[in-house]
Amino acid sequence: MEDFVISKRVLLVGATGYIGRHVANILVEQGYKPICPLRSKDPKFAQQIKLSPEQIPIWDLKNKSSVNSIFAQYPDLCAVISCIASRTGGIRDSWFVDFELNMNILTTAKAYNINNFVLLSAICVQKPMLNFQWAKLTFEKKLQTSGLDYTIVRPTAFFKSLAGQITRVQNGKKFILFDDGNRTRTKPISERDLAIFLVQCINNKSRTNKILSIGGPGPARTQKELGDIIFKLLNKSPKYFHMPSNVFKILATLITPLGLISTKMRDKAEFLRIAYYYATESMLFWNKRIKQYSSEETIEVGKDTIEVFYKSIIERDHQLVKDKEQKLFD
Repeated sequence: MEDFVISKRVLLVGATGYIGRHVANILVEQGYKPICPLRSKDPKFAQQIKLSPEQIPIWDLKNKSSVNSIFAQYPDLCAVISCIASRTGGIRDSWFVDFELNMNILTTAKAYNINNFVLLSAICVQKPMLNFQWAKLTFEKKLQTSGLDYTIVRPTAFFKSLAGQITRVQNGKKFILFDDGNRTRTKPISERDLAIFLVQCINNKSRTNKILSIGGPGPARTQKELGDIIFKLLNKSPKYFHMPSNVFKILATLITPLGLISTKMRDKAEFLRIAYYYATESMLFWNKRIKQYSSEETIEVGKDTIEVFYKSIIERDHQLVKDKEQKLFD
């Protein structure tokens, strides 16, 4: 029995992040023994995920020798799952986290012959216009040419990122739409369904060496349709405030020259470009041939629906966890 447990060790990078926590839970549920290196001791995390101290070693992901020591400590790892991502979306932070830190993991995994790498990416990298997207894509290409078996998962919008206006509507305020609210669409995916999908990618021949753009159960929803669902569940008449998406673009253009003398202003301009991107681009599979987003080609996984999620929040007065690391670009 012990041999079975040891053979199912998985290195989970980014375990304390929003999606990482869900992945850690699913790994435990499915009989894996996750190794979740952290920057510092976190007793609360260990208790929540029910991990032993030896499953939560301390490391410095920025330090290659520190990363190397973890791989040396667990030479029987069967796979690596990386869920790390920039917390801010800032230019330097994106290239440091999404590219450099992932490269530290990849280089060491290759040196220790860990031949299965599962990467959590993002569906928005299909049409790159932002630094965090280019950083993710650059690492994706490095992974693809590494010689390791890989699966790159590009999920659409998470349930949590689409629930921010429920309290606003409950308080009698208008639901904010960008433009007419019908410009973009998405197939929202629950965090649990995404975590299950990621874990199922471990040494899965049908998903090996593939890039998978996934969403939850359809149909694809527009921003206005999501608002309509919330109003219906609250038994309120729909009230909308239409915000022109070009506001973000104009502000970014005005601020950009200041970025030449200020890193802070350069990042602020980037944040505005991120906001414009999400206000104008769908989170679905991008068909390059016909240059259109495709709901049909966005792989549907899991069974959780956004309607049931919204209902659970409203009926149970469920308080969403306030996560300072959860940004618009997540």
